[in-house]
Amino acid sequence: MFRTALLRSAGAKLVANPALKSQARYLSPSMNKVILMGNVGQDPKIVQFDNGKKLAMFSLATSRRYKDGEGNLVEQTEWHKVRFNNEKAELVERLIKKGALVTIDGTIRYDSFNKDGVEIHTTNIVGTNFDIKAFPKRLNPEEQTEGQSGEDA
Repeated sequence: MFRTALLRSAGAKLVANPALKSQARYLSPSMNKVILMGNVGQDPKIVQFDNGKKLAMFSLATSRRYKDGEGNLVEQTEWHKVRFNNEKAELVERLIKKGALVTIDGTIRYDSFNKDGVEIHTTNIVGTNFDIKAFPKRLNPEEQTEGQSGEDA
């Protein structure tokens, strides 16, 4: 029903605008949009390509809590592979660290490749935007290990 209403609405606008009428066959009432909010699992891994472009990759944990049949509180955590490209990858590299609470906007992408004759399937979130909701807690000086001073060199 929603799809029919959307098509009728879009169709009505297209008929009203003759310049767009020829594009009516290209309208597709579909969407690939993902919005996640969770904690970053590890510092982003950055890959720089020969052409200067960058790719930032990290895992994001989202959790949900519910009561099972016996009334026990259960927490279920899902891990998502997140990727950002180019300029956004540079921002991720500078701003996102392990433990940060972030909101990710993006699309879901399913890929497959062959490794040693076995077909591997992957699911990734290709980020288009992010918002840092909370930065990770900093370690106390006595908890820091050598080389993790937290100061810029």
